[in-house]
Amino acid sequence: MRRKIKKIRKRDGRIVDFQQEKITNAIFKAMVAVGEKDKKLAKKLSNEVVEILEKRFEGKKIPSVEEIQDIVEEVLIKNRLSKVAKAYILYRKKRAEIRKLKRVLGVKDDLKLSLNAIQVLKARYLLKDERGRIIETPKEMFQRVAKVISRRNKEKEKEFFEVMSKLEFLPNSPTLMNAGTRIGQLSACFVLPVEDSIEGIFEAVKNMAIIHKSGGGTGFSFSRLRPKGDVVKSTMGVASGPVSFMKVFDITTEVIKQGGKRRGANMGVLRVDHPDIVEFITAKEKEGMLRNFNISVGVTDSFMEAVENNEDYYLVNPRNKKRVKKINAGDIFDLIVSMAWRTGDPGLIFLDEINRHNPTPSLGEIESTNPCVTGDTLVATSKGLESIDEIVGKEREILIDPRLNGGAPEVKKAKRIFKSGIKKVYKLRTRSGYELKATRDHLILTPNGWCSLGMLKKGDKVLIQSIGVFNKDDSLPFDVEKLNLKSPRRELNLPDKWSRELGQVLGWLIGGGALTREKAIFYFGADEYNLLPYFAKILNKWNNCEVKPHEYGGVRRLQYHAQGMVEFFSRLGVKKVKSMDKEVPKTIFTATKEAVSGFLQALFTADGTIGTGKNRGQVRLTTASEILAKQVQLLLLSFGIKSKRYRRKYSKSKPFVYTAKKGEKRYYESRGNYYYELVITRQNLERFYNEIGFLEGKKEKVFIERMPNKRGSFYTDTFEDEVDFIEEVGLAEVYDLTEPYSHSFIANGIIAHNCGEVPLLPYESCNLGSINLAKVVEGGRMNWKKLAKLVNIGVEFLDNVIDANKYPLREIEKMTKGNRKIGLGVMGFAEALIKLRIPYASRRAVEFAEKLMRFISEQARKRSEELGEEKGSFPNFDQSVFADKYKAMRNATVTSIAPTGSISIIAGTTSGIEPIFAVVYLREILEGMRLVEINQLFENIAIEREFYSEELMEKVAKYGIVQGIEEIPEDVKELFKTALEISPEQHVRIQAAFQKYVDNAVAKTVNLPYHATIEDVRKVFWLAYKLKCKGITVYRYGSKEEQVLYLGTEKTCRMETCPL
Repeated sequence: MRRKIKKIRKRDGRIVDFQQEKITNAIFKAMVAVGEKDKKLAKKLSNEVVEILEKRFEGKKIPSVEEIQDIVEEVLIKNRLSKVAKAYILYRKKRAEIRKLKRVLGVKDDLKLSLNAIQVLKARYLLKDERGRIIETPKEMFQRVAKVISRRNKEKEKEFFEVMSKLEFLPNSPTLMNAGTRIGQLSACFVLPVEDSIEGIFEAVKNMAIIHKSGGGTGFSFSRLRPKGDVVKSTMGVASGPVSFMKVFDITTEVIKQGGKRRGANMGVLRVDHPDIVEFITAKEKEGMLRNFNISVGVTDSFMEAVENNEDYYLVNPRNKKRVKKINAGDIFDLIVSMAWRTGDPGLIFLDEINRHNPTPSLGEIESTNPCVTGDTLVATSKGLESIDEIVGKEREILIDPRLNGGAPEVKKAKRIFKSGIKKVYKLRTRSGYELKATRDHLILTPNGWCSLGMLKKGDKVLIQSIGVFNKDDSLPFDVEKLNLKSPRRELNLPDKWSRELGQVLGWLIGGGALTREKAIFYFGADEYNLLPYFAKILNKWNNCEVKPHEYGGVRRLQYHAQGMVEFFSRLGVKKVKSMDKEVPKTIFTATKEAVSGFLQALFTADGTIGTGKNRGQVRLTTASEILAKQVQLLLLSFGIKSKRYRRKYSKSKPFVYTAKKGEKRYYESRGNYYYELVITRQNLERFYNEIGFLEGKKEKVFIERMPNKRGSFYTDTFEDEVDFIEEVGLAEVYDLTEPYSHSFIANGIIAHNCGEVPLLPYESCNLGSINLAKVVEGGRMNWKKLAKLVNIGVEFLDNVIDANKYPLREIEKMTKGNRKIGLGVMGFAEALIKLRIPYASRRAVEFAEKLMRFISEQARKRSEELGEEKGSFPNFDQSVFADKYKAMRNATVTSIAPTGSISIIAGTTSGIEPIFAVVYLREILEGMRLVEINQLFENIAIEREFYSEELMEKVAKYGIVQGIEEIPEDVKELFKTALEISPEQHVRIQAAFQKYVDNAVAKTVNLPYHATIEDVRKVFWLAYKLKCKGITVYRYGSKEEQVLYLGTEKTCRMETCPL
């Protein structure tokens, strides 16, 4: 049936074609919102709407949008679909609010752009009068730009306006902002040289300020500056180094807003062989430092080879080219990786790869520590607590704290355990007394995530071990049978397996006994007489001969002289030392749970007390040995028992003279002024009672009497502790391990972590523009013919920008016009893939990226060649690599992939070649302004596939991702994988696919989830180098307090709830 209604009137007065399917979709969406999913009914209802329209408007005026929507409401109510009608009315109200918001913003939206686009345009792009009022519309902005760039060519002006107004192509921000204005600066990025003199440095600062004021960004190589501490001959003073001067650039940038619209941005590069490279790498360690800089280390092929071969390389003073120091390349690379993981900076620039593709080499070259712990650190393994220096190169399963493993403890195999060299280490001590010696960059787990040891301060909380694992092998670590035969008079009956009894004997020997060269002695005070028979029975059995107790000064003792017995205890790790030097026997750390429990039970019975008064029920262990107190504290953590360690001062006692056995007079003076206490309180008392307790006797009885027994008396203690202090210890041999599951390990009871822009010559600038690929996909297919047309228009547009530009510096104008570099790129790549039904995280995406960029590059080069023949080649053509291959070439470079942050918002598409960041997310666009963005393609597919619902959209909005939501089909989940869900390797492969056919560099960030590891960053950097990228940047979600994009409708993504 032929429809009579052919046109409708839009709200702005425009007459457009009538499309009934829009009515059908609007009705169906309202139905879905209330749980109805009947597309046939939606079609039937839209037919009714059309019938009414034709009756009411036959031969009369053209119906308006509002009149059609009124009829839709009428039809819904008439069919008794009140809920659907309500949903439709709410939809109309929402759209009306958006139109109202646009009016409030003071922008007449004559191109029907998104609210986000309107806010960005108002804030940065649309012209304003002296009072700050908007004086142009988006359409008029594009007309202004087209007029200036077309250079009075009416045909080109129309062509340029059409592609911009349809959002098919957009130039970089300065062109949109400044074309046709007094400023007139149209370029995006500039490279400024920084010479090694005060005059040269501050000339660069001045030039930067001029460029920022005109709307451009700047890049610097600080590699020419002499290092910190080097001589300054003119004053005989000392140089402060590149990083100190970078702070001057940074502060200057902070106070200059670009044209009042755009805050300045800087790229800072330092060669990896500069003597100040370590200071540069760590320059942004503290949040807020160099906030207006992205920094990258310029690395060479020789450096990367040295890293691969674990070789040293030389640092070179740029002032005199002298070698000043030799350092390990692997250590520097590890430091770069660690800092990138923690802060997002530095990135890497592969200088040799860039210069291999330098189109004008005769004009010059383009410039533009592994965390470790000390060897005595006790690591929680499946065998118990083991010193890391003794398990180097061995296979071990490492304990993962439950908070990093979904609430359950688990052991995972370490990939490698290794010595890392000699480095400066620091001691971290908590208020409860837990200690760890590690390098400054070693990451420690806090309630807010990982933080480097060097960034922690007094009062910060760190997470400590909440549970342990014990060795299941009850065999003793030496041959006991030989010891049984060692005593000449009789054969001993020593145990060859761990048991509670053996642990108890060792505990009493440490707490209430002593080991000498000739004998093992066990003492029992008056309150402990009842325990003597218990231990005598065990020891006499082992001794294979009864030993009678002796009493001296009210203290009874058992003495065993058998050589095999003495050696037995010595082999178990009991040392022949005085009380202040006693330690936990080494073998106890890897004993069975029963043996360790028995050891602690006997030790606390021998040297423990139970508090009274306000300390009622508290359990205390008192010892003269600091190391013993530390070790016992760690053993208690394996049972989930937290304790506090204190150092107490002895009451002063006078020295005295006494008579020795042989009658000689001796002078006694106390050697130690301190003793140490472990105190167990709170819920830890209940755990102590259940897991350890006291041996039967007076202390056990007192403990039971004084222990809180009322419900709620055990108030909660957390497995967190506050930092007391961090102090430098000095140089030490250090070690690390790789645990590939959680990338963590427990070290001395503390949870620890294991281990792109356009390259330009000095004074060059580059003009960037991007094709919106989403506009090139039509009917689920690429329109290659349309793409070729857009490439041709884009190349000519950007080439014209060079001549229309007002340059901030004469040197820049000369260099830019000499090479006429342009950078045509793309945006909306991810949206195009979705329209083509190609998952970003697939091989097809990589293949398509390569095919796409090859097409664009060849077409762009062809158009530049044509323009060269028409208008003349760039002046430095004869000195370029093109001189032997082409008759003419207008531009030294033609392609580049820019970030397209703001212009992609204007275009309503995805940024550059990045994947979608989220299906729903918040975007920080300008100093505190946050915008909610919902992926329209997902919403459309949900309606089309009939799984759309308001509840589903709310569920997706919570985290911004679709994985793990059952209602969504698997193929749709795959299609809408977000940046944080795509493997780091895939990010790099996509970048490399584009880089293969891009003249300049590819601006892309490898976005990593919060839980990504340092090893992930390492893999990204290596893969980028191997795949011949020109630069690489990573950013781990949440690694900075402020960031541009936020997942979902929450600004934060908490560790315990974030699905990533």
